[in-house]
Amino acid sequence: MRIIIGANGGLGRALVDYYSQAEPVIAVSRTAPPVSLAAEVTWVQVAGYQPEHLAPLFEVLTEQLAAGQVVSGVLSAIGLLHTDSYQPEKRLADLNLAQLQHQYQVNAILPLLLLQQLVPYLPRQQPCSFVQLSAKVGSITDNHLGGWYSYRASKAALNMLLKTAAIELRRTHKQLTIAAIHPGTTDTELSKPFQARLTPDKLYSAQLSAQRIAAVIAQLDPQHSGALWHWDGTLLPF
Repeated sequence: MRIIIGANGGLGRALVDYYSQAEPVIAVSRTAPPVSLAAEVTWVQVAGYQPEHLAPLFEVLTEQLAAGQVVSGVLSAIGLLHTDSYQPEKRLADLNLAQLQHQYQVNAILPLLLLQQLVPYLPRQQPCSFVQLSAKVGSITDNHLGGWYSYRASKAALNMLLKTAAIELRRTHKQLTIAAIHPGTTDTELSKPFQARLTPDKLYSAQLSAQRIAAVIAQLDPQHSGALWHWDGTLLPF
């Protein structure tokens, strides 16, 4: 049984479609489910991803675990690059407190709180993964262009938080792998303002990105828990 959070975004929905072909999926989103759902999908609508909004998810999880299901993995597709009121900052002069705080809240803080809240439902003696979609631009080592201050920094913070949690959870969940994955530039609402500068071979469909992400997850090993991965399965530097 796989939990997919942020399930009604472009990439989240593709991930639900992909995984539901092979196993039961609990899809979690802030919006109503699509009109048609595969039989393997249980859709849970929540008011938000903060801990106080997750009771509907925990109720479904408790029921599924009591029925003998086991969580094979959690995949969070939540993330934010821009809104109707702001775009990524190109210059230091563009920085503002509200945007910095918002990016940190969505891209770093909420994923870690999700992990915190879901740990009690994860198996201790069986393989399991917790995967959060991240971004290559969050790599400090790989930053050669600058710009995009709050997005870069929030993803770098995410990578550090996941690495830190991975070290702690090795003691209690020895077969749990925590990972951050860079999906590449996917044709979703998140990337639309920036697609004009891309060549067609650098913009991937949501379905292709979902397949690539799943392939990376399939080869995860607890030995590398806490790492940042490229969609092609190679390790990215922090």
